[in-house]
Amino acid sequence: MSKYKWSRFNFLVDSAKQGKLLYNSYTNGLLKLDETLFAQLQEVEKSGLIEDSFFTEEEVRFFEKNYVFVFDDDLLVEQLRHQSLSRIFDKKHMVLTIAPTHNCNFNCGYCYEKWRNPGRMSDETEDAIVQFLKKRMEQDAMDTLNLTWYGGEPLLETKRLLSLGLKIKGLGLNVLENEIVTNGYLLDSKRIEVLSEIGVDTIQVTLDGLRVDHDKRRPLLNGNGTFDKIVENLDGLFSGKFCDSFFVAVRVNIDKSNQVKFWEVFEWLNERYPSKNLVVYPGWIHLEDSNPSKCNCFGRNESTDFCISALKERNVCLEKIYPDDINVECLVRNPNNMIIGWRGEIYKCFEDLGETSLVVGNIHDDPVFSNHELQAKYSVGIDHYQEEECQSCSYLPICHGGCPKRRMENKYEGKNNDCCTPFKGRIEDYLELL
Repeated sequence: MSKYKWSRFNFLVDSAKQGKLLYNSYTNGLLKLDETLFAQLQEVEKSGLIEDSFFTEEEVRFFEKNYVFVFDDDLLVEQLRHQSLSRIFDKKHMVLTIAPTHNCNFNCGYCYEKWRNPGRMSDETEDAIVQFLKKRMEQDAMDTLNLTWYGGEPLLETKRLLSLGLKIKGLGLNVLENEIVTNGYLLDSKRIEVLSEIGVDTIQVTLDGLRVDHDKRRPLLNGNGTFDKIVENLDGLFSGKFCDSFFVAVRVNIDKSNQVKFWEVFEWLNERYPSKNLVVYPGWIHLEDSNPSKCNCFGRNESTDFCISALKERNVCLEKIYPDDINVECLVRNPNNMIIGWRGEIYKCFEDLGETSLVVGNIHDDPVFSNHELQAKYSVGIDHYQEEECQSCSYLPICHGGCPKRRMENKYEGKNNDCCTPFKGRIEDYLELL
């Protein structure tokens, strides 16, 4: 009897379109098999044991090398966890989000930012951020940065964006990503020039449909519509001198009540702006359990169905149909990931912004971090590699743990959010489309 076992990370798929397949979630590898080998592996899958007489020595070595045959899957999980922790506690890279104001000029009904106030970042806070980054560069050899400008509405504070953005640019860090999340209402030519000057390369704007539908869901504070102004600004961007300077991601927030509207705005935008620098994608609305509209939100399988039907029926790929980047989860778990509010207060997640109970420190303090309990919860308290159900799951290596915020709610607030990967239970559907 062989010393090897059949890995729980194997998936045998008999696809009408693709043929006989073997997918392994640990390596993210995909093999096409002949009929005989597929049948042999089916027998192995049933018993979990490797019969020596089934395979040649060369086949056994190949399957061992590719983790199809393993000694112990639990040891592989430990390796995954070690890789995860090594990445989480890497100090050389920072993911930084800056909210120069929590104020916003919109009144979107589904917005979770109910705490808004009209404050704006001071020169002192700006300088404290720059000094903090310098210190990290000196003490921890930090040399790469992902930067996001957020709010509220960050373009309400364009002067601050310019001032602080130029100072960060002058530090000499390798900025891998420089993104702004804006509602697009103030995205005129002058502000576009500012964004170019501070190195922004990606602009995220939200349109929740065409004029009537969008204006109902995303009005100004005074109730007036916003669609026409946003489109006027996008027209100027795509026809102006900076048309090739930015990647524009248009998010369409959808639930079951407006899902058909996604395709209206998708087709309209792609026809109006035939640019390789434009992507239109769905954003899945998440509401509190107490919200009566919660029942309209997409579940995991419903959002998967939406994306699969988009590829089948329209030949439009809205999400990756093959798992990527093994052992990667949300960078919220990394202590070097932070969101800085206008007062200098530090948070871990976009959804935490403005909630005083979820502040982990302040950029003005020394040391800057004070709420070590909350930091520990995010970093290791919700580690899916330590949960029994996840450890035994065949999808663990490609799951990434789901949203840390939702996992926090499950563990510490008793909620029951579905945090599993979209591939769970659907790997055959995805491979059929590959």
